[in-house]
Amino acid sequence: MSNLFLPERAPLDDETGRFTSAEIARQPETWKKTWTDLRAQKKEIASFLDGILAHEDLNIVLTGAGSSAFIGDSVASTWQRVFSRNARAVPTTDLVTDFDELILTSQPLLLISFGRSGNSPESRAVVDIANRKCDQVFHLLITCNPEGELAQMKSRDNSFVFLLPEGAEDQSLAMTNSFTSMALAALLIPSLFEAADEEITRQIQALARTGNRIIGDFSERLFNIAETDFSRIVFLGSGPLLGIARESHLKVQELTNGRVVGKFDSFLGFRHGPKAIINDKTLLVYLLSNDEQTRRYERDLVQQIARHDIDVTTAAVADRRFGDLNAIDFMIQPGDENQIDNHFWAILCTLPSQIIGFYKSIQLSLNPDNPSPEGTISRVVEGVKIYSEPAVH
Repeated sequence: MSNLFLPERAPLDDETGRFTSAEIARQPETWKKTWTDLRAQKKEIASFLDGILAHEDLNIVLTGAGSSAFIGDSVASTWQRVFSRNARAVPTTDLVTDFDELILTSQPLLLISFGRSGNSPESRAVVDIANRKCDQVFHLLITCNPEGELAQMKSRDNSFVFLLPEGAEDQSLAMTNSFTSMALAALLIPSLFEAADEEITRQIQALARTGNRIIGDFSERLFNIAETDFSRIVFLGSGPLLGIARESHLKVQELTNGRVVGKFDSFLGFRHGPKAIINDKTLLVYLLSNDEQTRRYERDLVQQIARHDIDVTTAAVADRRFGDLNAIDFMIQPGDENQIDNHFWAILCTLPSQIIGFYKSIQLSLNPDNPSPEGTISRVVEGVKIYSEPAVH
């Protein structure tokens, strides 16, 4: 599959959105290549992490800017569970301004940095700040660009660089393939320590099959969703899917150049005020968990929204075990014969927002490859000045 499905009624020429279309469509293949590359480097990765994880007071911080920061939101809990070390996501955009408030510099730190280009000014700055301020710091850098500044850290003793396969680095403004592939790498690394390679391979194969079904079998339905009349979009998710909901709201907002305003929340949190955003121009997207206990809470919210006399369009992404929900206008249920772990399922739940955003961008007569021609947003953020010296009072 080289490009997304486009119906004849889509106002698209041969050039508009061609990079974004191809980058979305090739994600399942990139996922398989990511696992192949990680598996080949298993001994080197284990050797790097074993000594670091011997520190019982180790803090693990996952960081990046923009979409790269949201990777940490989705995968931090896996690092904490597998290694029994405190792990949390903190954006570089927070660390640059408030490093001493957010990091215990006297304790060993494993800083996991994500970067599509590896040239974000905040990402480079945080590495330098951590090296300068922490008593002991180690860097795991996951990036797509072999020429980027993060990738150039591979020669440092306290650093390990995992470079994503060729083709993972998106050329488009919005991160799609690079986001899911870096997120997958961040899930696979701790998985190397708790699961057999054969089991991980089964998960990756199921992940790729199901991803291809979303991209292929459900593209027309996602196009129909994008055709509905909405100027607001809200994504709800629980656990690792909350980070995906955060990424999803940004993806549609970016691809439509802000003409669709995005929001995100958890299913339980949505009741506490944010539900007020719903109006008759809202698309509400449920990213439903694979965990049965979590789904009980999610189902309650779905049914509550359906009972209210609110004119809102709803869509849901769920596996087949969730069953049919008559209260939802559009269901995306790709399914697979193998149950997909909830953290890998989160990777899949990123795809619908990418595809909805792509189609909505076209329907708004924008170019998904560069939906912000006036430069309000750009592929690599510019204009950020890093202050290395303390301010003088």
